[in-house]
Amino acid sequence: MNFFRDNNEKWFWLIALIILMLIGYSQLPIIAYVLTAALFAYALFNPKYAILLLFVYIPIREFVTAYNPGLSYLTEALVFGALFHVVWANRSSIGKLFKFKNFEYAYFAFLAIGSISALIMGISPILIAMQLRQFVVFYLVYYIVYRLGITRKDLINLVWIFVWTSILVIIQAMAEKLSIRNFFLPLEWQQMALSAKNRVRIYGMLGNPNVLGIFLMFAFIAFYYAKNKLPEFNPRYMDILNVLLVGILVLTYSRGTWGGFLVAAIAFLIMTRKLSILIDFVKYTALAMILVVLPLNLMTNFIEKTDIGSEKVTNIQQFDVGGESGFRDRIGSTFSEDTVTGSQSSGRLFIVKTGFEVFKDHPIIGTGFATFGDSTTLSNGSPLYKRYGIGHNFYSDNQYIQIIVQTGVLGVIAFATFLLTMLWRFGKKHKESYLYSLTVSILLGAYFMGLVYNLWESDIFGLAFFALLAAASRREDFGLSDDGKAL
Repeated sequence: MNFFRDNNEKWFWLIALIILMLIGYSQLPIIAYVLTAALFAYALFNPKYAILLLFVYIPIREFVTAYNPGLSYLTEALVFGALFHVVWANRSSIGKLFKFKNFEYAYFAFLAIGSISALIMGISPILIAMQLRQFVVFYLVYYIVYRLGITRKDLINLVWIFVWTSILVIIQAMAEKLSIRNFFLPLEWQQMALSAKNRVRIYGMLGNPNVLGIFLMFAFIAFYYAKNKLPEFNPRYMDILNVLLVGILVLTYSRGTWGGFLVAAIAFLIMTRKLSILIDFVKYTALAMILVVLPLNLMTNFIEKTDIGSEKVTNIQQFDVGGESGFRDRIGSTFSEDTVTGSQSSGRLFIVKTGFEVFKDHPIIGTGFATFGDSTTLSNGSPLYKRYGIGHNFYSDNQYIQIIVQTGVLGVIAFATFLLTMLWRFGKKHKESYLYSLTVSILLGAYFMGLVYNLWESDIFGLAFFALLAAASRREDFGLSDDGKAL
């Protein structure tokens, strides 16, 4: 019996995944640089496949670059190679390249405000460019995909990519859990000191349990879509993969991702009124708890009680010694007195409180990009930190307070316009297509996750969301995919 019903280039994506893993393990930067240059050239002539290769690379990016930093520029190579193709292909109709939607103009305004205010604050243009990269590169995915168009074959290829990457991510996650972070992950990740409540979480190939959760969420959506809309995929195996995905999602203990996923699921249910979705979701969750979460936790607890396992736990849990760990302890501590007190002094509540203090001093256009709690300041610091008593290793874990501080009232208006315009644009048409309902649902889930993550700086979220946005925008303008079939 065939594992799936249709080959449809599936082996190409598996081979690509294996090659990236092998080059990562080689730890030879020269090979990675050669591959990066080769894929830039490939993207110039095969832009769609370049974008699809991003879905192969981004889920394992943190993992492979930990072994081979030479792979760090592969995202830019693929995106800009595809972008140059689009520009060249439209050289005779240049107006198409500068035709934007209202939410795009709002996004551009947000980027301009953050950049200008950073320059006024004396931030280095290099640091501003580093932060702009986080916001611009995956917007370019939208720009490219919208202009290239989408076919049913593209969607089939995308699902295959999620199949192979998800299987690899699941295997690595289980190995990480059962080995107590001692197998199938880079040495520096194995040696990372964690608190009791974080030690039990699966960090995965994405190097962060929250980001891993976001990937699993999008993979779940891809498999559920394939099960119901693409006969090339066996529904039974899509169900198996989704049970495994939900199980690993639970073991990330990522409360923010759970909340965002739940918001998105409820919104989609309300808009589509398909009770079968709720039934399937409950079924997947119940099976995942019984077949994945419980067995993995029981086996891990048994291993931790052995002499070797106990030593590994001691090596990882180098602070918060003696602290409790596990599902009940992590979830139960969410609103505990100790957690709230700690949050007020150094955690998320402290970040919000300090953020508004900075905002009061710079209310109009803020302090600019690369000044408060973003990925650039995490590695380079900020001139604000000493003045406001903020530690160097500081990440806001709240997209909204970051935007409030960095771009002020004008930036907040621009970013809110960007978010709300998309919601209005596709929300009023949700009855016309499930694609619009899905876009709105993910957007609503993103609104929630932005409260606890710097979501719009996440590569995996940016890639998946902007590709989805391009599909919805393309359908809105042209009705059908390029092969004449509804998406």
